[in-house]
Amino acid sequence: MKYVILGLLLALPALAEWSWEDSRYWREAAAEARRHHAEVIREGVRARAEARREWQQQTRRLHEDWARESRQMRDEWREHMREWRESLRDSLRDSARSWR
Repeated sequence: MKYVILGLLLALPALAEWSWEDSRYWREAAAEARRHHAEVIREGVRARAEARREWQQQTRRLHEDWARESRQMRDEWREHMREWRESLRDSLRDSARSWR
């Protein structure tokens, strides 16, 4: 029993040192994992910001296209209506002249 206790007393410093080295390794591994996690989070934030920017640009382009096409349609409609009024006016004049 004496020898077992003596062996444990001699082995304790070696076990204690092994435990400290092991815990240092785990601390470094945990710190590396935290750094990697933070980098992944930053990349995710960047990707979301870029996707949001692209979505906003696309939405803006679609809105501008819609506004331009609406203006063109209004202008074309006005032109057609003006032509139609003129042709109606001309035909009414012609029929009034022929009636006299």
